[in-house]
Amino acid sequence: MPALNSSTLTPIGGNFQATEENQETAETRIEPTTTVPPTVELENENRGLAVANLVPDEATPQDLPQAQDYNPENENRSRQTRRKQFKTKVLWGVIVLLAIILILVAIVTLGKNQDNLVPTTAPSELPSTNPSQGPSSYSEYWLSLFPESTVSTIQKVPGSPQSIAFRWLLDEIDILQRLAEQRVVQRFVLATFYFANSEERWFFGDNWLNHSVHECLWYSTLEEWYFEFEADIILALDYVNPCEQDPAGYLEDGVLYQGDGILKHFWLQYNGLSGSGIPPELYLLTDLKSLALDGLNLASTIPDELFNLSNLEYISMNACGLFGSIPEALANLSTLEAIYFAFNSLTGTIPSSLYFLTNSMTGILFSENQLTGPVPTELGLLTNLLGLALDTNLFTGTIPTELGQIAGLRSLFLSGNTLSGAMPNELAVLTDMLILQLYSIGLTGTIPRWLGNMTSMDALILETNSFAGTMPTELGLLTKISVFQLGVNKLSGTIPSEIGMHEQVLFLYLRSNNLTGTIPTELGLLTGAWQLLLNDNDLTGTVPLELGNVPFVQANYGDFWLHGNDLSGIIPESLCSANRLVFDCSSQLCGCDRCNCSSSGMNMVLLEAENQNGTGQLLGEENHTST
Repeated sequence: MPALNSSTLTPIGGNFQATEENQETAETRIEPTTTVPPTVELENENRGLAVANLVPDEATPQDLPQAQDYNPENENRSRQTRRKQFKTKVLWGVIVLLAIILILVAIVTLGKNQDNLVPTTAPSELPSTNPSQGPSSYSEYWLSLFPESTVSTIQKVPGSPQSIAFRWLLDEIDILQRLAEQRVVQRFVLATFYFANSEERWFFGDNWLNHSVHECLWYSTLEEWYFEFEADIILALDYVNPCEQDPAGYLEDGVLYQGDGILKHFWLQYNGLSGSGIPPELYLLTDLKSLALDGLNLASTIPDELFNLSNLEYISMNACGLFGSIPEALANLSTLEAIYFAFNSLTGTIPSSLYFLTNSMTGILFSENQLTGPVPTELGLLTNLLGLALDTNLFTGTIPTELGQIAGLRSLFLSGNTLSGAMPNELAVLTDMLILQLYSIGLTGTIPRWLGNMTSMDALILETNSFAGTMPTELGLLTKISVFQLGVNKLSGTIPSEIGMHEQVLFLYLRSNNLTGTIPTELGLLTGAWQLLLNDNDLTGTVPLELGNVPFVQANYGDFWLHGNDLSGIIPESLCSANRLVFDCSSQLCGCDRCNCSSSGMNMVLLEAENQNGTGQLLGEENHTST
């Protein structure tokens, strides 16, 4: 294309192009001058065309843009740069568009999840519906999770624990949307129990109804009883958390995210519970393995719904005011290991269905009720039984020999019934026995020598029976015993010195028998004893100085009773500071401040020496003076 130094431009279709003819004409007519810019004279036929005039160099402004030489390579680079910029813009546009689409999809999906509320872990036995949006819809959905009776109570009885608990539940709407149905039901049940039993009287209620705390972390007595009272002996537990393991949920920005904690153990015994008792909703906790509500005053029969908790392994409802009979439905709890209904007013006999639990049952505690009939021989079928407590009831008859079939039995409580006969020799095989409590049931015969084979024995309580004969020396083999109670029987002979060989003995009761001879000096080896009751026998001789080693002074309720014997001499000075020392102050036996041996007239009364003030107190008003 020729250069356009000056030319005549012809408009063609809106664009201007220079022609050779016009270029020649223009060149022939230019008359250069130094002062006036040349003009182009136009022919008649070219009128109307644009005219290009030369601009002198000295008149050209320096800030005008200068034309650049045309370079094809530069043009190609520029074209490629523009193409790359265009592709980049398109790419970013696509990314932004995709991001917007993903955000919209997430919002729609979240909205559907919140509306439908169909948790992936929802239990099959609970209904599932698809509520529409809005709090009222959530209310209807959650109501659908409860039995009709519960829904009716919520809707028709505004002041009921169920209604109050449901209103509390609605305050958790942001939390509950993230929970499985079973967790929703679980929180409602616990809230209902809370409002049914006045919390202001609870001894402890930490975290209860705290929206920000997982219900598995609400206060429970399980951990306290497990460690302080060795609950693992009653029920073997691997965990002390009510949900067995700490919930996997976590708290973030005030929101409780769903864990997998489902309640397995509900323990609130002796926690000051009072109110309307157990709401029926509690039995919706179908995963419960143990239930302990001791001290809750139900004043009712044993709830039938209790036996719908088919996973229960342990029930403890001591001192709950229960009356009526023990239901045969007990057999429904095929995994039951321990059942504790002590300190109630239950009547009737032990249900025969109990004996079907031969594989699982390890503990029965029916103490202090009004159960009647003979002690069932069928109890011998429960060969895995570790503890049997039927004391303080109205049982009659004899001790069943079949109990000897329970080889692993560790504790047997039959005291306070009206039994008769001797201790059956079949019990001799129970060598794992820890506690044998048979006081005040009318047993006769002699104290068996085979008791010495129960070397793990911690407590032997045979008081207030009619045992006769001598104390077997084999009792000295009970090297772990701490409670030794053989008082109020018809035992005769001397006190075996072997009994004094165990320093761990805390309580030694030999009172009110027909024991003779002297007090063994070996009793001074009982350096852990708190109570030593030797009163009302036919003991003679002096009080051994070695008894001063027994720490009666250290025990606030420590007793040393010697009265009702034929002892003589002087009470060792070390015994005078005992918490409570009781002996006959006579012309034969004297000592301590209140029984002065130098007095010509001795007081024939009992003396109690009080540790608190170091002085003695005379028991009784009569004074007898010897001559």
